[in-house]
Amino acid sequence: MPDRNGWLTRDEVSTSGKPVYITGGIGWRPARPKEWILLPRFRCAELGVHVDPVEQPIAYLHVRNAIPPHSYAPLYARGPEGIDMDRLTPSELGDVERDS
Repeated sequence: MPDRNGWLTRDEVSTSGKPVYITGGIGWRPARPKEWILLPRFRCAELGVHVDPVEQPIAYLHVRNAIPPHSYAPLYARGPEGIDMDRLTPSELGDVERDS
C-alpha cells in the first residue's frame, strides 16, 4: 500500500508493471515512457502543472536516500505545453530533448 505521499515499496512497483528508473544503477526498466516530461509531485507543483488527486503516475523513480521500505517516488507525465521550459533542470530538459 502506498505511503501518504504515494511512494511504493519494491514489491509494489514490481506488481504495478509501470516503468521504473533505478538511480545509480541500470537506469530505466523497461524503457522510459517517450515524449513526456516526467516529474515528481513537488516539481509539478513548482512548475504550476499540479497533480490531480485521482491522477495515476506513469512511472516510478527509485530514490537511494529514501527511508525504506517506501523508496519509489511516483512520476507524472507532462507535455511541454504549459511548462516554462526555462525552469526545467538540465536532466528534465535532457529528457525532452532526447524524445524530440
